[in-house]
Amino acid sequence: MRKIVVGFSGGVTSSEAAVLALAEYPREEVVLLWHDTKKEDADTYRFLRESAAWIGLPITERSDGRSVEEVELDEGALANNRMAFCSRILKAEQWAKYLAEIRAEGVTEVVKIIGFSSREWQRIQRQTMIAERDGFKIRFILNEKGISKQQCADNWIARGIQPPSMYKWSDHANCVNCRRGGKAYMIASAQHHPAEFVQLSLMRRIHYSTGIRFSKTERWKKSSSAASSARLTAKNLSTLALASVALDFIVLRELCI
Repeated sequence: MRKIVVGFSGGVTSSEAAVLALAEYPREEVVLLWHDTKKEDADTYRFLRESAAWIGLPITERSDGRSVEEVELDEGALANNRMAFCSRILKAEQWAKYLAEIRAEGVTEVVKIIGFSSREWQRIQRQTMIAERDGFKIRFILNEKGISKQQCADNWIARGIQPPSMYKWSDHANCVNCRRGGKAYMIASAQHHPAEFVQLSLMRRIHYSTGIRFSKTERWKKSSSAASSARLTAKNLSTLALASVALDFIVLRELCI
């Protein structure tokens, strides 16, 4: 038994990859696999639903259940581009569980379809190695056909479905405040999603201001005896928010000039 699993992320490329997969494989074999990070832009969720309805397949969800911030608290670290454990836990590990699940149900051939374009050659290389390691086939169907992200967006507009609004200011429809986005992305994210940026800024400042430090392999540690008795209350949370988050916005405003 065979399964064609499309990595369905809520962006225009993964949705277009699903359309192309249905042109080559029987409909009953194709699965739209989605992992909810709890941090997608509201309009990305809208596009996810509308594109799936146009395609005519249900969304198969396999999610951890936690948000990015909840994972960071549980891991005792703030994720970043070099330590993106949020992506590993909320996406890669959920894919691995689903792969084991369908194999246990008797699926002997798995073809994973990912909507990477030729510009994402490093991601293509990485996913190719993972497929080789884990024993499933993988196709980068947009890259095979020379289809760009812009063409994918144009195709969805022609079908009467507007792409996610995040594309107006970002190259990707990633999680809001994606930890792998880089400085320019974070500046734009702060402008378009100020509430979420405030939350991220406050988390970062709390960890430094209370003496609580993060480690990649250890959970919460206290860096001094004074920090051992530190307790975050509604009052000092409010103080931190007013005193430190405002500073972050001032810095971002200066960078944008």
